[in-house]
Amino acid sequence: MLLLNQEAERGGEFSAYFNERDVLMKKKLFAYLCALCMCGSVMSACGDSNSSSTADTPSSSEADSSLTDSSTPDASAPDSSAPDSSTPDEPVTPIDVTQGATDEMLERAYIYNGDLSRLAAVISRAQADVSNITNICYFGDSISAGSGAKNSNKAYATLFYKWWSDNISVGVQQFNESIGATDSYLAVHRFQGDVAELDCMDWVDGIQSPDIIIIEYINDANTEFYKETMESLVRKALALPGDPAVIILEPTCQDGSSPQTQHLEIAKKYNIPFISYHDAVMPEIEKGAFAWEDISNDTVHPNDAGHAMIAQMLEGLVNYTIENMDTIGTEVTPFDPSSESLTGDKYANAERSDRKRPLDKVVCTDEGTFTKNSGKQWPYINDYATYNGGSTTWEIEAKNIGIAYYRTTNGLTGKATVTVDGVEVATLDGDFPGGWGNYAAICSVYEGEEVAKHTVTVSLPEGEADDFYILSWLIS
Repeated sequence: MLLLNQEAERGGEFSAYFNERDVLMKKKLFAYLCALCMCGSVMSACGDSNSSSTADTPSSSEADSSLTDSSTPDASAPDSSAPDSSTPDEPVTPIDVTQGATDEMLERAYIYNGDLSRLAAVISRAQADVSNITNICYFGDSISAGSGAKNSNKAYATLFYKWWSDNISVGVQQFNESIGATDSYLAVHRFQGDVAELDCMDWVDGIQSPDIIIIEYINDANTEFYKETMESLVRKALALPGDPAVIILEPTCQDGSSPQTQHLEIAKKYNIPFISYHDAVMPEIEKGAFAWEDISNDTVHPNDAGHAMIAQMLEGLVNYTIENMDTIGTEVTPFDPSSESLTGDKYANAERSDRKRPLDKVVCTDEGTFTKNSGKQWPYINDYATYNGGSTTWEIEAKNIGIAYYRTTNGLTGKATVTVDGVEVATLDGDFPGGWGNYAAICSVYEGEEVAKHTVTVSLPEGEADDFYILSWLIS
């Protein structure tokens, strides 16, 4: 496996490390081709068909979430209307994705390794004593929850967990805190309850904390808003006691879109490992080595082969850390929460409040018709529901206010109006006719300059047969 020790070393130390086991084979192949072709020009067209040139490899400093470099027209390409005097394109060798990612794919995946000392420290503790339990937390959306895989045993999270147990230490516990159709905006608000307060085994020095946190949110847009939410999320993770290893994993959609530009900027700011499944697979699809349908059954979620590749990338990160442990070291510098933030750490104090986990800063002053707990099937079955319209009023003390509400496909859920201090700020449509399924929608309804108390009302036409579900309030 491999990992680029520094982004600028892509063609140096890393390539040598990765190709060492193939050097004898390549020498033999070279000699054979010389004898067969007897022509330097022919030999120049006979490279490894799975490899990518530097120009074809997306640069981590220029990565765009909606476009891979290989889909950008090459300015140096000859005009198709001119006489064809160019050398024929190099033949493309098909890749059998069921056999895992190729060397070149893996090399592209590790576009930024950051500081691996936290991961090295976790590995060192695990290998020193089997009784030292490694707590791995997956914090993401439907991909990390396992969607697209035939069953949970084929999901990347389970594959990586089993690999760790077989190759690093049997002393391992996993927590999958991922929720489908969610983003890092919700994640930063649920972090305290769903990650920071996990019931981890074998606390480090008596301190409770996950040892490894893998963050993945393909549902983020490639915008400044999601740079803000991801930055506060990463800062929260790094600041946990026990100095957990934090890794950002970047998937991709079929059209090549992903929030990679924003997420990578955060990874570089905080010097944490960044693994790009996006950069691994998209260039191969663009050149025809395999099709998107080989790694996914829809437009987003990896299938069994895709999940296996993601697990393979995580395994490679761990293997590289082990093989370079002496250079990386295991001494960790604790994160300073007062350190400078790129975006102002807008969601530093983000929390959520619902029936099960109410906050003192979020008080229902008038339940109105929102008196039901619907029991809807999503991870927070603690909602405030109405089945005949009406309204409910809250007093919320915060600088920023958001809401999570349920959208359904049954045609019964209505459209609610949100007012803050008497001013209408949002309309929330709970109806999702013909959609792929029910899900939790998240909406920011108010942003202020300072913490203050606000009167917030959610209302629908009263007396009509309109359902509506307030799942959670999000405040910071």
